[in-house]
Amino acid sequence: MRFRLLGPLTVEGAEDPLRLDGRRPRAVLAFLLLEAGALLRVEQIVDAVWGDAPPRTVRTQVHAQISVARRWLRALPDVRIVTHATGYALQVAPSDVDVSVFRQLVRQGRTLAGTGQPAEAAEAYRSALGLHRGEPLVDIEAPFAAAAAARLADERLGALAELIGLDLAAGRHHDLIPALSALVERHPWHEPLWCHLLVALNRAGRRGEAIRCYQRARRLFRDELGVEPGSELTLAYRSLLTGGPAAELSGEMARTLNRLSEAERILGEVRQQLSRLGLDGWAARPNPVAPPVPPRSSDGGATDAEIAA
Repeated sequence: MRFRLLGPLTVEGAEDPLRLDGRRPRAVLAFLLLEAGALLRVEQIVDAVWGDAPPRTVRTQVHAQISVARRWLRALPDVRIVTHATGYALQVAPSDVDVSVFRQLVRQGRTLAGTGQPAEAAEAYRSALGLHRGEPLVDIEAPFAAAAAARLADERLGALAELIGLDLAAGRHHDLIPALSALVERHPWHEPLWCHLLVALNRAGRRGEAIRCYQRARRLFRDELGVEPGSELTLAYRSLLTGGPAAELSGEMARTLNRLSEAERILGEVRQQLSRLGLDGWAARPNPVAPPVPPRSSDGGATDAEIAA
């Protein structure tokens, strides 16, 4: 990979990483990389990099920062910024951008898990998580960066939860309990992690702790969000109380969560395409089938060593 965004922005040339100086051109290049292949209107770049109060000369500044980015990319074959009548597009192979590779590996993991190849799926997830070298876009200062970094951190956390589900199915519940206990402290609104912790405690013979775990999660959701736990966590708890087949339930939960995550990703891509076509009003409409998702904090971009991989 030549371009890394899952951590500090890095562009690797033929021999050594290129030196990237300047806050604005770094932000412009990062935004182009996140939207690689798409035509970005000048107005989109202005909103992303300069925000709501751009200077009067902002269009000239956009052209200047694009020129700087082109100089950085000059030594890289098959990578170029193309000028269109209304904006710019970065032409780069998806395999050259770590964000694209991460998403491809996660999709591969979901496909493998859904076709009964858990070991291969786990390897794909571990490879994806290994691409994170810290907080995404950690050194990019621009209005778009915070939201983009939060989205990438959420994608990472989702992939981590799916990997944990596979490891639980493989019988690693004893090893996973300490890591899961730490993860729910850092991400208390991430229900799949609570589900996994409940199942892991139950399988380890710590039924009383599993019951207290559910009660704590329920109080947290009710007191802080005003909602009851979702169906996956509720089913896991009922299985715990009735002595049902927790292993089969966990596998079914993992498959359900995978399908929901993939549907959410596809809907997000559709909305982005609609926005690029100027149909922002439609794209901004709330999803009629998805419940609101509470904000989540980042886990610091830690690697999958958290789960004793």
